[in-house]
Amino acid sequence: MNKILIGLFYGFVFTAYSTAQSLEEITLTYCYERIETDYPASRKIELQEKIASLNSKIRQSGLYPEVLISGSASYQSEVTNIAFGGAPGPSLSKDHYNISVDVNQAIFDGGRTNNLREIERVSGKVQQAGVRVELWNIRNQVNQVYFGILLIQKQKETLELLLKDLNEQQNLVASKVKNGILLPSNELILKAEILKIRQQLVEVISTRNAGHKVLSEIIGKELSTETKLLIPVLNDFAELKEAESARPEWEVFAQKKNSLDAQIDLNGSEKLPTISAFAKTSYGRPGFDVFDDDLHFYWVAGLKAQWSFRNWRNSEKKAQVFQIQKEQTNADKDTFEQQLNASLNEAEQRIYSVQEQIELDEELVQLRKEIMDEKSSQLNQGVITSTEYVNELNELSRARLNLEIHKIQLIQAKNEYSTKKGISWK
Repeated sequence: MNKILIGLFYGFVFTAYSTAQSLEEITLTYCYERIETDYPASRKIELQEKIASLNSKIRQSGLYPEVLISGSASYQSEVTNIAFGGAPGPSLSKDHYNISVDVNQAIFDGGRTNNLREIERVSGKVQQAGVRVELWNIRNQVNQVYFGILLIQKQKETLELLLKDLNEQQNLVASKVKNGILLPSNELILKAEILKIRQQLVEVISTRNAGHKVLSEIIGKELSTETKLLIPVLNDFAELKEAESARPEWEVFAQKKNSLDAQIDLNGSEKLPTISAFAKTSYGRPGFDVFDDDLHFYWVAGLKAQWSFRNWRNSEKKAQVFQIQKEQTNADKDTFEQQLNASLNEAEQRIYSVQEQIELDEELVQLRKEIMDEKSSQLNQGVITSTEYVNELNELSRARLNLEIHKIQLIQAKNEYSTKKGISWK
């Protein structure tokens, strides 16, 4: 018993440890997967599948025999009296009773039942595709929050590096002030700048924590404020451009077309007659023989054919309506494709623009480093004041931050292009 308890204890500890470990860092793909499995709207796909399956089975029941059981009891004030040459005729009861079973079996329905089943199936597919479009829009929200946190994180890292440089320089200046080489104001200026950077860090950390909470709400998973968001790794942009678009909207247009095709088939089947067999057995009185006033069994069986002249006349008009609706769907598809291409071209130009900015940022950071090395030496020699040093250090920090921001923005722009094209959807 003790061994079992010990085993359960270690199993619980291992599970808790594994869960904690899994939350130390997350990826953008992980967030996408959470949306697919745990976002409330994702449940609608499974529910819609069940609805379509049930409706299809209901439609399929039209192929099976239909059995109706009915009963009645009545009393009437008078009945027909029949006399034969002055002699009284048979006596008929004023109270009537009947219990019957009707059976109807479709023999030929022109394909109506199968067409109705197909309409239900395709209708479910249309609904599911609509939910996937909704989930795709949620992905856009995830992208914005995720990359927003990454940008804030880079700002935090840059400020921490700046703070480290200032602390190191403040220690050097403090030593020179103590030895009378530099004026005390130089040290005070650095201390003031350090306090200012620490204030900025507090604000940045608060913003990052808020971003974690927003992301937690979207993906339905509690994230620690220390959870690290990994930078996505994407394929080369040339490969992204060559990839085929897989936006969920294409599935919506395809299923809408299939739905209209199924309705066209149903319209064609409604022009045809229907043939069914029927049988009825009853127990009661009176039966088919009105002079038999005893309770007894009686039955009837036969074939029945129906043909609607109205459906035949309206079928061509309905077919024209469905064809116009198909043209509308194609027009919507063409419009969406045109807007998508324009959006992709805009995203592509943004990628090229950010790439050029990164190249310029790298040159600028190198120049600022060289200037900073010189300013640091001049401050230690007392040639410049701490104010001039801080100004140049801020310029270097700004250049570094811009470089890091543009690197994240380049990945974000590529991910935006990938998402717009639907590549990451699958």
